[in-house]
Amino acid sequence: MNELFKEMIMIIGSYLGVVVIAFGLINFLSAGFLITFIRVRASRGKLILVKVRGMTDHYFRAGKISEKTLTYKARGQKEKKRIPLPVGIIFYRSLMVYCLDIDEDTNTIITPDGAEIDTYDAEKYEQLIIRALYTPALMDQNEKIILLMLGICILGLIIVFFFVKTVDGNVTQMMEQIKNLASIGVVP
Repeated sequence: MNELFKEMIMIIGSYLGVVVIAFGLINFLSAGFLITFIRVRASRGKLILVKVRGMTDHYFRAGKISEKTLTYKARGQKEKKRIPLPVGIIFYRSLMVYCLDIDEDTNTIITPDGAEIDTYDAEKYEQLIIRALYTPALMDQNEKIILLMLGICILGLIIVFFFVKTVDGNVTQMMEQIKNLASIGVVP
């Protein structure tokens, strides 16, 4: 019985090895198309197949459309590329999945007839947008209120100082007059 299980495991392992080697060879020869296609097909319409046309070669990526923007990860880049989709963009179906062609150099959409659709280049302006989003507010609302109250307090202290100075001057002048009157003998 033990030898029967060993023989079954060897047969299953050899068939599995042949399947894995064949799958890896097909994926290598298709430049990664097979795994990307399976991923897009398994998503059931949530992802689209993006054919990126570079200067020297073409490669495939899985892209996602959200808020009229296509996002996909380009080869050799950590961050995702974003391309806004114009109204009436033409997707084509190939191998039962939706596909879209992108030019890697100009970051434009290529229609099935070969014409390029120029879009807003999000990659070019992405750093400006990120910087604008993360810039600190010049002055918080609470800071404005605190500075206004501080200004009012300083202004109040200046007014009180001048008022006390004038009152003190008047009191000092009255005390001098009383002393003068007391020296003359008018005031007892």
